[in-house]
Amino acid sequence: MLTVRKLDAFYGEIQTLHGIDLDVLEGEVVSVVGANAAGKTTLLNAISGTVERYGRVSFFDQDIGTLPPHAIARHGLVQVPEGRRLFPFMTVRENLELGAFAPHARAHRAESLEKVFDLMPRLRERSGQLAGSMSGGEQQMCAIGRALMAKPRAIMFDEPTLGLAPIMVDVVFKLVRSIKETGITILLVEQNVKHSLAMSDRGYVLENGHIVLSGPAADLLTDPRLKEAYLGG
Repeated sequence: MLTVRKLDAFYGEIQTLHGIDLDVLEGEVVSVVGANAAGKTTLLNAISGTVERYGRVSFFDQDIGTLPPHAIARHGLVQVPEGRRLFPFMTVRENLELGAFAPHARAHRAESLEKVFDLMPRLRERSGQLAGSMSGGEQQMCAIGRALMAKPRAIMFDEPTLGLAPIMVDVVFKLVRSIKETGITILLVEQNVKHSLAMSDRGYVLENGHIVLSGPAADLLTDPRLKEAYLGG
């Protein structure tokens, strides 16, 4: 479904990704884990087209590596960004409806909105509330709902539990599982290595902009190198 080959990424003159190769198969959950500043967010941004990048990115065998971000989203590959990036002075409903900007998504906006409300009833309760006045966990739900409104074929999640209370961390992980069960493919960048790999089919370990380990998620969880570096030995 998603294929990345020899991907380099830059912020100005600083190279942050080096020759990344990555594959995500349809229906999978694939995790990318690593320390802070390893390049995880840059990887998602490079795939989304929001940073300077070189290499090949293809989605369902179509080259999207030269497309602008809005065109990539229209192809069905959307990102839930770190920090949520909601419009704080717009209502929850307005933020959600903005997710259905592409023609194919706009045609099903009412139906998609009901599905989002069924999946996250709290958003229905908060639909008229300003997004910026909600808790961090509720805002993350809204960001996830906005992505679903685009009728995606795949979603990239960037640190969806960052800064959330433990109870909301569990809620978000359950949401990700529920989204997978609907048939949407997921590429997950997450600080919680154990939880993210436990719910994934495969994983990649990123260090200093390089892939240093990859394989079935269950194998990575027992790999002594990963356990020592990220799971406390």
